Amino acid sequence: MEYNVFEYLNLSSNEKLNFFMETRSSLSFLASYWFNFENVQKNLELYDSPDLYTLDYLIGKSDEEINDFFRSRSSLLLLLPYLLGIRDNKFEKPYLKRILKVQDIDGVYYLNFNEIDEENIDAYLKFLHDSGLSWVLRSGLKKSVHDYAVGVEAGMDSNGRKNRSGDMGELYLETVLKDIAERKGWICHGQTTKENIKEWYNLDLDETFGNRRFDGSIYNPVRRKLYLFEVNNFNSGGSKSKASATEFKDLHNRFSRTNHEFIYITDGRGWDSDRSHLFEAMEYIGKVFNYKMIEGGYLSDYLE
Repeated sequence: MEYNVFEYLNLSSNEKLNFFMETRSSLSFLASYWFNFENVQKNLELYDSPDLYTLDYLIGKSDEEINDFFRSRSSLLLLLPYLLGIRDNKFEKPYLKRILKVQDIDGVYYLNFNEIDEENIDAYLKFLHDSGLSWVLRSGLKKSVHDYAVGVEAGMDSNGRKNRSGDMGELYLETVLKDIAERKGWICHGQTTKENIKEWYNLDLDETFGNRRFDGSIYNPVRRKLYLFEVNNFNSGGSKSKASATEFKDLHNRFSRTNHEFIYITDGRGWDSDRSHLFEAMEYIGKVFNYKMIEGGYLSDYLE
């Protein structure tokens, strides 16, 4: 039997559980899984300046010409970490000082990428050549350093996503919430903390939410109502699913004192061996949906 979202929510916990179990499915890769071009653009904006285009002059030049160029324009060496995809967490702490520790066959040396050390130019040039970036400039590019930078950022994002397949549910949730928010004129975000809620929605949650991170949020500005989400997929049973159900009881108690709501999206064969804890989650939370329900418009209809 098929239900709409309100019929489903009005079922007894046992009926709701049975329907949930019968309609489970699995996620396939979203088109946006492979690259998040918003992230690519955001990261590129950190260094996309006229200086980046100035480097086009080096395309096809010799190593000697490259050295002469950077000796006379040493400030452009500050672009090297970006062009090599070096993120802030790869610098020595504190990261704001942007000191890069480099291992060499003769030992370790340090490069300051916060401010170029003019007396240490040879070390920067050694790093440029040893990293292979001089080959890129000399022989690997045909037209544009900017286009190469786009490729670096896209590659960094793609590599990160392929190593975070467990985040597919979060990406799926983000896509669903964006679609709903655009149609309703609401506001939504991905991972959300108590501090984010204050910053993005100007709402205060009590201190019991201080260490909690939600997988997504969507805000109705007319009713000043916030919906917070957890999404996961249990491919096998175990302590993780049990801990989640216990945690959701506590969340229910916290949210019952606010105007806001918590919604749990989960799926997976792991619930076969852990039905009792899913049953508890349904009793306490109420709004527990699987992927098939989301695809069927349950969340969108519920938020109308």
